[in-house]
Amino acid sequence: MLRCPGQDQRFWKPEDIFDVKCLGCGHSVEFFKDEPKRKCRNCGQTVVNPKIDLGCAKWCQYAEQCLAVMRESGDQPEGPKSSK
Repeated sequence: MLRCPGQDQRFWKPEDIFDVKCLGCGHSVEFFKDEPKRKCRNCGQTVVNPKIDLGCAKWCQYAEQCLAVMRESGDQPEGPKSSK
């Protein structure tokens, strides 16, 4: 997947990679902060990232392109929030 420059992993903090327990079996599923969902390697259930961080979508000039790529892949992120 195309990565937004605002999500450059060189600037991530240790807490941007974390584990979430699968609700199906309790197995640990590792997430990066920008991954919307993963499949549990133990039971195959889809686990949704509770800490999804697509903050750059609020200001990046390429946000619509990035989000469109994610929608096409079935990840369905929320679009940028307007500040009206």
